[in-house]
Amino acid sequence: MPRRPACPRTLHLGARNTLAMKHPFGRMLPSPLADFLNMPATPLPGDVDMPRVQGPTFGQSERLVVSPGHEADGILELPGGQSGNPLSPYYRAGHDAWLKGEPTPLLPGPAQHTLVLNPE
Repeated sequence: MPRRPACPRTLHLGARNTLAMKHPFGRMLPSPLADFLNMPATPLPGDVDMPRVQGPTFGQSERLVVSPGHEADGILELPGGQSGNPLSPYYRAGHDAWLKGEPTPLLPGPAQHTLVLNPE
């Protein structure tokens, strides 16, 4: 029986399946500005024929697991952050959890900031 060649231990799916999440303006701007807007290129788990379907430029934009009546146990995972403003501290907030598949509680926690508008 012929021997199969040994699989090198240096092969990883993430080397071929690397995130390429680009801001709409990041596609048009030169590298230093584009790098500021785009999410970092990161090796991804999953592939087109796996439960966690994702590739460099496609995949689920969010993951939501919730059962009616048990919303407190629900989870939500979002790529990127809560803000579309790259100057905001929340621009990339939560992105690492999305990459790692770490669950984020669906329901909000206690308020950390309050904005009060007082019209004249």
